[in-house]
Amino acid sequence: MNENQILAIWGNPSSGKTTTSIKIAKELSEREKNVIVVFCDVLCPTAMTILPHIGLENKSLGRLLSAPSITQADILSECITLEKNEYLSFLGYAQGENIFTYAEYSKERAMDLLILLRHLADYVILDCSSNFTSDILSTVALEMADKVIRLKSVNLKAISYFDSYLPLLADRRFNVERHVKVISNTKDNEPKEQIKEKYHGIKYELPHVEEITEQFLSGELLGDLKSKEKEEHNRALKELIALVFDEKVEDVKKEKSKVFSWLKGGKSR
Repeated sequence: MNENQILAIWGNPSSGKTTTSIKIAKELSEREKNVIVVFCDVLCPTAMTILPHIGLENKSLGRLLSAPSITQADILSECITLEKNEYLSFLGYAQGENIFTYAEYSKERAMDLLILLRHLADYVILDCSSNFTSDILSTVALEMADKVIRLKSVNLKAISYFDSYLPLLADRRFNVERHVKVISNTKDNEPKEQIKEKYHGIKYELPHVEEITEQFLSGELLGDLKSKEKEEHNRALKELIALVFDEKVEDVKKEKSKVFSWLKGGKSR
């Protein structure tokens, strides 16, 4: 598995971007890989919905992006860390913040952030906004990411979304032909095959798991699955990770922590 990669996860509204970001990050962290998940959405700050049971100490992605300059130490000070998982950390807007909370930031500032993040963790996963035209960080992530997972729901509304938004990524710098196209949250009663024909070139499928929906609603996405769908989901997730990062599932190596041991110490790298 190649190290220090940026993965952007993008898709139509309600396609499962956040849940997929969390589940991939959790799996990588369990392989003792350092992972930072960045929640780009400022319209509805995500961190509190994912981590409702811990004190976030008013840590904010917005404060980083609007600062005069960014250092690795600044990023670490805004990271939300977990006591039970030293390999996993989060960046996002704080509860109650909105697009007017901070000054506007430039594309260059977003690029600086991603460059610094790449050197801080083995994997940086960006949960991109569906409305990326109003979110500079999501747009820059789609441009700079080593890989992009494009999540697509199995319905006509999702097809309409991509008909409208994909042309906005027509510039070569976005490399849309390299996106890993995934239909997500597919249910047995949905017209999957007909919709797949309209999408063209679907690489993978992530089935609907009711327990994940329940985890999201209760703020327990970082928990292990216990339902009978657990094995199928875990297998599908590992296969997707192998596809995205060009690795063999059986060749995953475990390494010791390089970052989060000093996250708590506040040292720069």
